[in-house]
Amino acid sequence: MGAFQGNLTYKTFFVQGELPDDWKTLYLNNIRKLEFKPLTADAEAEEIVGWVSIERPLQTDFHLNNVVFNSFINLGFRKDRWTIPSDLLKAHLEETEAEYKLQNEKKHLSRFEREDLKKKVKKLLKERSIPKMKVIDMSWDVDRKRVRFWSQSGTVCELFQEFFEETFDLTWALCEQF
Repeated sequence: MGAFQGNLTYKTFFVQGELPDDWKTLYLNNIRKLEFKPLTADAEAEEIVGWVSIERPLQTDFHLNNVVFNSFINLGFRKDRWTIPSDLLKAHLEETEAEYKLQNEKKHLSRFEREDLKKKVKKLLKERSIPKMKVIDMSWDVDRKRVRFWSQSGTVCELFQEFFEETFDLTWALCEQF
């Protein structure tokens, strides 16, 4: 968050390169291709990123009128990740391993059996919880070639930069922090 409420600090980046003549249509299609898709308990990914509406972080139905405002492209950069407390995972895994040993009359488990049981326990815990969600606002003034991104985290900014470049096929340079 940040552009409309909350955090007032942001980083400004200068976009390098020229926009294509049909930038609105082209970029809207690219945004749709990289829209946020929710994490599932079955997926191997522990985190996922994608574009969402800047005003509604659960909305990914993109149209020109909810992405482009005059010469600005405004989007939310959403990152979800599973956060299972390690102590909880360990406790459930110990119980599952003990039950498995009893059922299969084993004293010790192989490394592969342990890994398989850990995957099953993680999936079970994921099914009982929801991923942690973070949405960070982005506002790009295409006329001035400036992107404002409401995060100071170096790791998040690097992730965002890669995602921005993948979406818009343009590079940028860090300008300033506010």
